[in-house]
This record gives sequence, structure tokens and C-alpha cells, in this order.
Amino acid sequence: MKVFQFVLVLSCCLFLGGCSKGLQGLTPCSGTLTQDGKPVEGVTVTFIPDSTDPQARGASAQTDANGNFNAKTLQWNGILPGQYKIILSKRITKVEPGQEAVDDNYKTVTYVEQMGKYANPEKSELTIEIKKTGNKNIKLEIKSE
Repeated sequence: MKVFQFVLVLSCCLFLGGCSKGLQGLTPCSGTLTQDGKPVEGVTVTFIPDSTDPQARGASAQTDANGNFNAKTLQWNGILPGQYKIILSKRITKVEPGQEAVDDNYKTVTYVEQMGKYANPEKSELTIEIKKTGNKNIKLEIKSE
């Protein structure tokens, strides 16, 4: 009985210890998003796995002022290798009509701007294959609709 308890405790420790290492097999994925040749800031780039594999995981990134992004899967940097469909969305915060932005007491409304066909997984033409060696300097170019 003591051997079984020891093996059970050891197994739990090994399992829990492995969880802190993060998701295994992630590879770097970074790039730039431009619209009509200009960088786009504040866009969420979502990578949807094009797979029926139950181990497949989606990833996302946020573009900076230069349109640059670095993909993350859950809280870890990187993305699992595979084929992905890419969709785009952008959060916009605006002052409600009739309110002035003079201090922190004004009312705001936040909504997600649908970026045309690029926000719809059925219509987005953006796809990418992530290789085991990683994908850096990806160029995502979209056109205004």
C-alpha cells in the first residue's frame, strides 16, 4: 500500500511540475499588419487552427503602433505548428454623444470594429502555415473595403 501511495504522490508531483513549463511545441510567430500599405495599430490578430486535431490550439496577438505583432497561445509566447485561418478585429473606445472628454468622469462606449471580410472566418482570405522552425517577419497586407 505504501508503494502505491508513493507512486501516486510522485506521479502527481511530476504532472504538476510539468504544467509550469507551459505548452510544449510552441514556435515563434511574429510579423506586421498593414492596410493599404500603412501599419494598423490596435488590431487583434486571431489564428484559428484549420484542423480537426483535438490538440490544436488557437493563438492571438495585438498590433502595436507600427503594426507589429507577436502571437501567443494562452499566456505563452508562440504558436503550435500547423495551418491557420487568420481573422482581424479592433476594439474602439469612443466618448458617448453629448459627453466631453475633459476628465475621467465622461462616459465611454467600447465596441469591436468588424474589419470587413477579414473579421469573418468564412470570408477571410488570410491563411498561414506555421512551420516547426517558426515564422518571423510575416507580412499581412489587407485592403480597405
